[in-house]
Amino acid sequence: MDLREAKNFDGIEEEVNHWWIRTRFNYINKIIEYYNSNNINIVEYGCGTCNNIYHLINNSPHSSKINSIIGIDPNLENLDNPVWAKDSNCFFDNSLSSTYKADIILAMDVLEHIKEDHTALKEWRNTLKPDGLLLITVPAFQHLWSSHDIFLGHYKRYNNKSLNDLANSAGLEAVKIHYIFSFIYPLVYFLRKCLPRGFNSNGDLKKSNYIINSILTFMGYLEYKLGGSKNFGTSVVGIFKIGGT
Repeated sequence: MDLREAKNFDGIEEEVNHWWIRTRFNYINKIIEYYNSNNINIVEYGCGTCNNIYHLINNSPHSSKINSIIGIDPNLENLDNPVWAKDSNCFFDNSLSSTYKADIILAMDVLEHIKEDHTALKEWRNTLKPDGLLLITVPAFQHLWSSHDIFLGHYKRYNNKSLNDLANSAGLEAVKIHYIFSFIYPLVYFLRKCLPRGFNSNGDLKKSNYIINSILTFMGYLEYKLGGSKNFGTSVVGIFKIGGT
């Protein structure tokens, strides 16, 4: 989650129970299954509030397969391990070093923050081991652009084709790519077309009540089990490998 939205939650335990974040955990678990190893080194670029790392250490069914995790974010002020990661092989950095070599890279809602997205993808590719995998999520469709994107410092939104073409140009090849959050797309489209520009300019990710949160979590899981959407959604998710491997 973006550090600018952290104030909307009372700690990381509340974050990791939010339906939007929990839905993304499904795809983190999936890429670990795809990699199919019991000794995995993971690098997360743009780790933000570290909810993905929290999940990997504490909640993922594949936690025992993870050898190390490096969380990287240029906006991190404290590089010490939080309490929940004290006994894990996890550490944090402000920049991506060429010495890091990852089996899996996570870049979840990061690419849209980087003006030179092609350069970033090439850097991530160079960090992957030859058989490594890269998980990317990005916001979908420029027609959904809103004050939310401006608040979070986005440069653009993507679709399946534009993300795939960009990845190919950086030497990456899609293993799987599709849309997610299709179940909220109609509502998001309506709100972003009908509400005044600048409405809700402090971000979309906020606490929701228990019943709504449970329903949307289930819908996200169901969509995941059905393989995502080929046609529409509010995010694109892709698993990539080094081209030609």
